[in-house]
Amino acid sequence: MILTHADCDGMCAGAIALARFPGAGVFFTKPVSLCDDIKATDAEKIIILDIAVNRAEQQKFMKAVQEKQSSIMYFDHHPLQREAKAKLSGMLEFFAHDEKASSSELVYRRFQKDLPKEMVWPALYGAIGDYSEDTDFVRKQIASWDKRTINFEVCMISLGTKNEQFSSYDAKRTIVRALASGKNPSDIEGLVESSTDAVNREFDLYKVVKKRARTLGKIGYLSDTPSFGFRGPAALFAATATGRPVGVCVYRREKYLDITIRAREPNIPLNRLAEQASEFVKGSGGGHESAAGAKIPFGTLEQFLKKMNELMKA
Repeated sequence: MILTHADCDGMCAGAIALARFPGAGVFFTKPVSLCDDIKATDAEKIIILDIAVNRAEQQKFMKAVQEKQSSIMYFDHHPLQREAKAKLSGMLEFFAHDEKASSSELVYRRFQKDLPKEMVWPALYGAIGDYSEDTDFVRKQIASWDKRTINFEVCMISLGTKNEQFSSYDAKRTIVRALASGKNPSDIEGLVESSTDAVNREFDLYKVVKKRARTLGKIGYLSDTPSFGFRGPAALFAATATGRPVGVCVYRREKYLDITIRAREPNIPLNRLAEQASEFVKGSGGGHESAAGAKIPFGTLEQFLKKMNELMKA
């Protein structure tokens, strides 16, 4: 069973793993539900891809791994403390963790000897789609292909899955299976049209953000964004429209506020900001330096934003 994230990197990593193990099932999961999904998975081998083990979940995750009879392989690039890495590497059949590389790159490098040469394409799609292309592996591999073509295919996945037609887990499984079989994203019926529509919707979204974005210190933010699938662009546009270095998109879910954070300036550790500011308001958060998110209780948004500002000054 392949347990993977439902974004571009997760889907591409899942496709590479599925190409190596064609009979595997594909199940999409998240950090908050990973432990329960491991317990519920009945498989001799479990491959976990692109799922962060947040600090608050580490002990629970290690217990779930220890109690499971399955052999488990883990490929990820989200921040993880050195002590946790050492423990996990001793528990698992295979453990690959590198914050600078995409999960797609990591899983391809592990199985490349058993895969067709062209399966490097999903590895490149996942790396570029997750802003993790600044590695020696990607620079070397992409030199053998037309960068424009690779980038076009990345857009098919990253943008095409924003629309309802391809946003469901079933639709994303179809994409994973297509990539695993050797198809390009643009070969998937309807995905090109969906990507084109997503581009137009992003331009329309910017107009909305420009009118509604507010500021608090170094942060531009927008509440109740029009579309859940466009949280990342909305956060970036909030920074762009307000001239702030950091942008935040706030989406109201049933039980919490869903926070997406982006920056338009380099060297701002968004994952640290998200983790510490969310913990301050009794929420949870994390991600990458360049893209992060959080879940916080209702009524704590202003406290959360103020704490982020304090952390940026530190």
